[in-house]
Amino acid sequence: MKKDSVNLIIFRHFAYAFAILSSLLYLSYLIYQLATDYPLLNIKYDFLDTIHVPNIKMCSPGYFEMLACDYKLNNNIEIPGCLRYISNITYNSGDQRYCRTFNSGLKYVREKPDGLNKLKFYFKINTTEAEAEELGVALITLDFIPHNFNPLLKMDKAVELRLQLQGIFVPAIVDRVSLVKFRTKIYNSIPPWNFGSIFGLPPTYHSTPSIECLVNYFEFNKNPFNMPIGTNGYFSISPGDFIVEETSEKRTTTILSIFGSAGGAFGIVMSTLAFLFGSPRLDPWGFVRRISIDKWYLLRTFIPQDDDNLLNDEIDLKKYLVIHKNLSKLE
Repeated sequence: MKKDSVNLIIFRHFAYAFAILSSLLYLSYLIYQLATDYPLLNIKYDFLDTIHVPNIKMCSPGYFEMLACDYKLNNNIEIPGCLRYISNITYNSGDQRYCRTFNSGLKYVREKPDGLNKLKFYFKINTTEAEAEELGVALITLDFIPHNFNPLLKMDKAVELRLQLQGIFVPAIVDRVSLVKFRTKIYNSIPPWNFGSIFGLPPTYHSTPSIECLVNYFEFNKNPFNMPIGTNGYFSISPGDFIVEETSEKRTTTILSIFGSAGGAFGIVMSTLAFLFGSPRLDPWGFVRRISIDKWYLLRTFIPQDDDNLLNDEIDLKKYLVIHKNLSKLE
């Protein structure tokens, strides 16, 4: 058997070195992708029959009183009696504001006729004191807080900034009717060093609920039916819809995905090397060695199986003339 030529040996060593270097570079690229992975955002919408009434923090630089709070049901019946959910007023000397909180645990109900549809608040504010601190506009700022929000949990900085930019403070202006509609959102973030998500397992999310508000203002009617005496402002709270938007982070690169990609690339490289230089179990010769030793190898591979059973003088070599002429140049 003819020994391998020096050129073939050099080419084989170069091919193996190139394959190893390419594999290492590709593995380094995958590790870099894992270290710099930026999660994709997956958004889904859940349709609910009930939605919790958000907690409300009401603050103003001027002293204010909540004169009445009414329930409005889906059948348009109004029931008084939700003032008991409003706390006594407190004064914060730090930012010089009076504040009250509304914490009820109530739920808006979508289909039942006697289900809660809207909450209505009537207030009286010291306009002189409030206007002096708010550039001539007397108002109460409404801060909507989800009922299940835990202020002790430390949220991700990006999530915290996102919530701050949403602007969930709604002004209830004196001598105006403020109709507030809100939507509930949930942001599921992956903690920075959550090993399960890095490895490829389902992540342990840090869920941060938030509320997005839309407010419309109308001229205030100072003599409406059954309005408490002294009222100079009104606002109502109702859900914009019964759809909860849930946004979840999803890693694009994990350790398991790296194993899969690296394994697939390694299989392609080894299959290519086995085809070119042979494999003890599959083909000990290989395509390159066959070509280098037997220049007629390509010609015989193009001969149909029917010609294998014929004698040499019975084979019609005219149909291989073009290939024969090209290969004869190798002599």
